[in-house]
Amino acid sequence: MLLVLLVYAWVASALGILIGSLLDAPDRVVGVCVLASIVMAAVGGCWFPLELVPESLRAVGHCVPTGWALDALHRLISFGGDFGSVTKPLVILVGFGTAATLAATRWFRV
Repeated sequence: MLLVLLVYAWVASALGILIGSLLDAPDRVVGVCVLASIVMAAVGGCWFPLELVPESLRAVGHCVPTGWALDALHRLISFGGDFGSVTKPLVILVGFGTAATLAATRWFRV
């Protein structure tokens, strides 16, 4: 479970740095980051389980990192899964983190 949380923290941090790299005003960075986190929480299943929504919305929920992180945590906590059950969500989260890190590196300004 700790590995899932650490990978998700890396993804969230990389996305925050990417947003900060793309915007020039600090107040806008905070606003966009808060808005992005609220949208990702809602779409990814933090407000309600993705099992309760139609398949099309479940697919949309897996377009954001929160959907995959919650999927992995749900498998571990609710269903007593092992590392093998969270391999796919972890690989996808690492993909999100890598993409966000590379993009942030590309546009980072000092």
